[in-house]
Amino acid sequence: MSPQADEEVDALYALPLAEFTAARNELAKRRKDPELRKLTKPTVPAWAVNQLARREQKLVEQLLEHGEALQKQSLRGSVEALRDSQRREREAVRELVRRAEAVLNEAGHSPSAQTLERVAATLTAGAQTEAGREALRLGRLAEELEPAGFEALLGMAPAKVSRARDELAEARRAKEERKRQRRRLEEELRKLERRAEAAERDAERAERAAADAREEADRARQAADEAAGTLAELD
Repeated sequence: MSPQADEEVDALYALPLAEFTAARNELAKRRKDPELRKLTKPTVPAWAVNQLARREQKLVEQLLEHGEALQKQSLRGSVEALRDSQRREREAVRELVRRAEAVLNEAGHSPSAQTLERVAATLTAGAQTEAGREALRLGRLAEELEPAGFEALLGMAPAKVSRARDELAEARRAKEERKRQRRRLEEELRKLERRAEAAERDAERAERAAADAREEADRARQAADEAAGTLAELD
């Protein structure tokens, strides 16, 4: 049977991650096929993407369609069309990552931000090429896919590569500037908060000092009144 059509092998990649190795070894033993033992247990991000291929087939297919459109736009489309295809692809990836997070939580993996980033990178990389799209559809990834970059889009004209790269660089510079501005604002906010806290502490101390002074004044006034009363009696 062709590996592509091997339902028993396919079922391995649908199992909970913790069950993969034992099930693979049992299958290899039962079928007396040592090659099956070479199947690698998926990483957590790869496993999540494999589950998406099974549970979210419609959304995965939409992503692959957007990826294919982006590849075609890179060959003959306008910059505006390229941007639109990129936007659609990013939206599809975001939605699938959200679904992947739910799948991982359900399986008890408590995904970190880094894990979800690797899921997003794998989905993006897979959508970029025909081979990658087929790998995502098959749902048997053992490890994450690496983004290919603009140059890997087959046949992309050098001028379009340069233009796309310039736009990407500009977007990155703008993003970094926003980060710097945010850090400056956060630091200014922290300074203002520290000043406000110091002012509140000063106000509390001043209020306590004023209360103490009032009490002292009351005691002095009471003592003066008592002394005046004593003098009056002596007269």
